[in-house]
Amino acid sequence: MKIAVLSDIHGNVPALQAVLDDVEHWRPDQVVVNGDLVSRGPYSLQCVRLLQERVPDCRFLTGNHEIFVLYCADNPPPPEPSHPDLQRFARWTCERLGPDVLAQIRRWDDHIDLDGLDGGASFHITHGSRRGNRDGIHADLDDEALAHKLGDPRDLFVGSHTHRPMVRRLQHTLVVNTGSVGQPFDNDPRSAYGRFTFQNGYWRAEIARVAYDKAQAERDFFESGFIHGGGPLAKIIHLELRQSRMHVGIWMRRYLERLNEGELSVAEGVDEYLRTQAR
Repeated sequence: MKIAVLSDIHGNVPALQAVLDDVEHWRPDQVVVNGDLVSRGPYSLQCVRLLQERVPDCRFLTGNHEIFVLYCADNPPPPEPSHPDLQRFARWTCERLGPDVLAQIRRWDDHIDLDGLDGGASFHITHGSRRGNRDGIHADLDDEALAHKLGDPRDLFVGSHTHRPMVRRLQHTLVVNTGSVGQPFDNDPRSAYGRFTFQNGYWRAEIARVAYDKAQAERDFFESGFIHGGGPLAKIIHLELRQSRMHVGIWMRRYLERLNEGELSVAEGVDEYLRTQAR
């Protein structure tokens, strides 16, 4: 059995195209999209359609950004939202996905949990961890903290969410973070996805890295209208793509309290942050 797990595509069409070319060459038995296919990038609808066309039997799971987009679909902004710009990129995505695709996303599962393979082997795939799709697995977790996130033991546990790939073993469990197809945060501009092979009663894992047309992906932010329609945070997401490292999380930790205290707007906080990065 061979399973390819793709995650955190975030509307990046050139990256997805290159990865699907690589996946087709590897010829897995199953392709799983482990959440965050949509939002946080320019061409979410096109990525959904591309996967449906090229991998008709693809298995889709939800990530935190699918949940965010569905929240926006179900909850129109209040008359005077405190910080509307924090939701703008998700609402922009929601409008472009349309009701039919949103209805499909509602039917996506949260995880895959399977046991009873040859020799009783098992696996679990979910976007974050058993503690939630925003609670990811990363390399610097100690064994106790990692075990808490894994829950009931499985022979293979696959997560994503952090945009940083990892392969690690905890006792009898092979633990893998697949990294990100569309927005890697590990200073490597190449897309990352997971290859999993079950043979002779054991799982083997590999993180595949795939180069893609990053210049086109950067232009897509502008050509799609995302850089303007997605609000100020779209500029920081674009910086993440350019540099292959996280900025939005850093920005939130640095500015959210000041936003809540009314010291500045989202746009002002973004402009200030971008000035510090240009030094």
